[in-house]
Amino acid sequence: MDVGGGVAKNGGPSQTASHNPLADAPASGKSKTRFRNGRSAGADWAYRGTLTREQWLLTEIRIVARLRLDGTSDAEVLEKNLCHNYFQYPTEREIRSLTRACLLRLDNLSDDPTLQLELTRLIAHGTGNQAAQANLYAIMRTYRLVWEFMIGVIGQKYQTLDMRLAKHEIAEYLQGLRSQSDVVATWSDATLNKIRQVLAKCLTEAGYLASPRSDELRPVLLDLDLERLMHANGDATALPAFNCLE
Repeated sequence: MDVGGGVAKNGGPSQTASHNPLADAPASGKSKTRFRNGRSAGADWAYRGTLTREQWLLTEIRIVARLRLDGTSDAEVLEKNLCHNYFQYPTEREIRSLTRACLLRLDNLSDDPTLQLELTRLIAHGTGNQAAQANLYAIMRTYRLVWEFMIGVIGQKYQTLDMRLAKHEIAEYLQGLRSQSDVVATWSDATLNKIRQVLAKCLTEAGYLASPRSDELRPVLLDLDLERLMHANGDATALPAFNCLE
């Protein structure tokens, strides 16, 4: 999986950046713990449609994670990205928005600073597979819709040995959510269709599908370090979403 300086996975333009912290950022540092509408919000966790523009962001979150582990403050991360354009995006608006999205995902990894640091290290310095799975976990803990989809749809399929995922099943899940949530009910058909595409893209990037058009669910193997951290984080309920059946 490509985790270099270019934005190969998220559709942004590929240019030459001045410097890429993925190449040489140290593996130690501290991270503040802040939560804004993530899993730790509990009953107040609201559905958010921003997934339509924030999407997978593996290359980007690895860059931000390494900067954080280098001891860089959130404000400095944003300032450096605006200056050097590590994401190689064409506008400052995109850089600001997606840098903040990456910081939010890292914040939402855990409310335990030690666990958050270990998970951040998996994203920053892990293998391609470790980083992809940890990024998916970060997305799940940030977006309630993804958390519920991965457990209620994907996890259920693994538990019942149903290895097919048709496009209409994702669409039906979203339509069902629309009928249950006043927030989701306000989203347009175009927004729901975009979210369906993003979910399929995330499943593809994380190795669940061969392509966004595939309907065959692959039997993914959860990384042992991530499994341990998910247990410690109180998220054993999410393990079936990673085909980890206990």
